[in-house]
Amino acid sequence: MEKTHQEIIKETVADLLHKMGFEAMIEVTVQQDGPESTFFCMARVEHDQNLLIGQYGVNLAAIQHLVRVMLRKKTTEKLSVVVDVNDYFSGKRDLLEKEAKRAASEAVENNTSVMLRPMLPYERKIVHSFLAGNPEVITESIGKGDERKVGIHPKPKEK
Repeated sequence: MEKTHQEIIKETVADLLHKMGFEAMIEVTVQQDGPESTFFCMARVEHDQNLLIGQYGVNLAAIQHLVRVMLRKKTTEKLSVVVDVNDYFSGKRDLLEKEAKRAASEAVENNTSVMLRPMLPYERKIVHSFLAGNPEVITESIGKGDERKVGIHPKPKEK
């Protein structure tokens, strides 16, 4: 019997974390966004979660990248996978959305561009996606490497 994507993801993450010296309870859920599916893999660990997450989530982002590479070897499809540890990304998403909302309000109120702090790619994606529903602003990523950040600009008024 062929394994489902969820089973393959769960196995892959569990194996990687085990090899890193972590035992985790793993749960994989899938969210449909139109024709796209995103798999959310939640790893629950009891000890040393900070080592897995790293400062500003950089270790967790690296683990997520490794999982995606490993999955490409195991499946023919390119799967969209988010790996989280003890709800770190969920809390981070809330903070980023609040920061984006505040900056968008400031941009519209003052009719000026607002630059956010440098962010990791997944953080920028959260901000872009969140503000995509705001008809008053446009966003763009500016800069290179570790200095890449999101600029939020008021949409030009139509005449």
